[in-house]
Amino acid sequence: MEQRINKVKFLLMNMGLNEYQASALSHLLYLGETKAMTLSKASGVPNARIYGVLDELVQRGLVTVRPGRPALYSPMTPTDIANALIADARDEIRRRLRVIESYTDEFTSAAEEVFMKGGKAEARVPLLRIVSVGDVSIDETKKLYRGAKREILVLTRAMEYFPEVIDDLEAAASRGVSIRILMMSAKRLSDDDRRKRDEVIGKMRKILGGAAEIRVSDEVIIRGCIVDPEGGGRALFLVEEVGVPFFLREAAITAHPGVVKGLASMFDLMWRFNSRSPDLAENV
Repeated sequence: MEQRINKVKFLLMNMGLNEYQASALSHLLYLGETKAMTLSKASGVPNARIYGVLDELVQRGLVTVRPGRPALYSPMTPTDIANALIADARDEIRRRLRVIESYTDEFTSAAEEVFMKGGKAEARVPLLRIVSVGDVSIDETKKLYRGAKREILVLTRAMEYFPEVIDDLEAAASRGVSIRILMMSAKRLSDDDRRKRDEVIGKMRKILGGAAEIRVSDEVIIRGCIVDPEGGGRALFLVEEVGVPFFLREAAITAHPGVVKGLASMFDLMWRFNSRSPDLAENV
């Protein structure tokens, strides 16, 4: 049994707990509700540290405490523990992103003063940067919208993520940025997905009004967005991968002028020759 407990401890450490926290929690999972001193003896966490470690676990929502003399501690279920650690990790990623973003303008200004001033090499724009699909790609999309000066082109299936980006799209529209959105036609969607898409179109029209043009196509080859392709442009794109779990999918970000212009040209061709306004059967 000790070998199995140690495996749980090892996994908890890989999931973000320190050694004392992982040792205490893995043994508490085995013992169930117990006293701090009993857990200290079983787990090897020193008496002087066990209460502090348990308090940390309680604060993170991994352990509950029943007051008394002595207090009794119980572990959450394994599923609840895993979900709490996932939530903590997401919060930490968001916090770190906010910190980095808060320094972005200052860093860019300061770094531009020294960038390539040594004259040893020419700047080369990297072709692609890969990010995971989900929270990270949504954050990157929002940054692209925030930086748009002239035009935003969106290729999407049903734009299910609209509630997460609406503030940035609305802000872009208020700056006079042109917005064109190409969505999947109803005949390529399930009834449920069509309803979701139509709800998004309704909300978009209500919030953005005439600031955004919306068309549909039977084929949306890639998904993502293209910003300011005529100068200083950037793009984020991904392809549909049927059968691949969402968390394993990847998106590509590029600021390479040739790639951005190529994607924009593809968008324009689809917009002009392979799209239409939502007809009555597709309207909300």
